[in-house]
Amino acid sequence: MLTRVDHIDIKVPNLEETVGFFTSIGFGVLRRMEDRGSVEVALPGENQVMFEIRQDDKLDASKIDHIAFAVDDADATIELIKGAGVSFTREHHPTPTGRTVSNFVDIAGGKWQLAE
Repeated sequence: MLTRVDHIDIKVPNLEETVGFFTSIGFGVLRRMEDRGSVEVALPGENQVMFEIRQDDKLDASKIDHIAFAVDDADATIELIKGAGVSFTREHHPTPTGRTVSNFVDIAGGKWQLAE
């Protein structure tokens, strides 16, 4: 089942400027992934939602790409969501971030992710 928001993936036109902005308002850098072109940031404290900020040279403004939910039983959650009438674009996919993710699009076209 869904347990909490795991992360929010944000695509930006200028990674370093955006990271500088987030750190100036109190976020801390958790991890840089140069090969992926992304930086993970979060507010101080336990159980904070992490933001993964990713460079996208095609953009002229920031945009939320997707919101990911942590799950405690990925298979059951995937079946539950499929039962609501949506399909997954990928399931149980290992990523360079160390997460295993499953992606789906809701009935209105919004992108979502499950993080195991």
